Amino acid sequence: MLKTIKVTKENLEFTIQIQEEIFPNESGRVNYEEAIAGTQDYDYYLLYEEDCVGVIGLYAYPCDAESAWLGWFGIRENFRRRHLGTEAIKIFEKLAEKKGYKYARLYTDEFDNDVAIAFYQSNGYTCEKYINKDDPACLKYRMLIFSKSLCGEPIPLWNNKNIHLTEQIEKQESGQLNKQ
Repeated sequence: MLKTIKVTKENLEFTIQIQEEIFPNESGRVNYEEAIAGTQDYDYYLLYEEDCVGVIGLYAYPCDAESAWLGWFGIRENFRRRHLGTEAIKIFEKLAEKKGYKYARLYTDEFDNDVAIAFYQSNGYTCEKYINKDDPACLKYRMLIFSKSLCGEPIPLWNNKNIHLTEQIEKQESGQLNKQ
């Protein structure tokens, strides 16, 4: 059974090391720092068995107070194919329910991501394409929004509301610059 340890100033560098192992071309540093500073309503956690197996996060968009979003979710390579991802996503859903969210959502890119797409669908998430002219990065990265009801009610479509992907990519790029 996985346990969670909240990301803090004390374990920030270790968290970044794990996240960059899972996502070598991306940086969550700015997101983690914002969560620790309390400037954004984000919660990030390290996932443990005996060793750290991955990371997971929960955040929300002000335009949709009913949905919790999964952020920086990943299982380290040597711990995959043991159903830890399924256990981790259930942890995320329980955290979201405890905070009063009715829906769980996430985004991922469509390109060369068949395993992740199948994983989310097998865990009850429905998919819609994300295209928003005010968020130009979505055109480059071909994004998908996955959604699941946590309350038994039908889940409203996301309908291409702005997820600010372009801003998130800028945060990732600035996080990568910070490590150089």
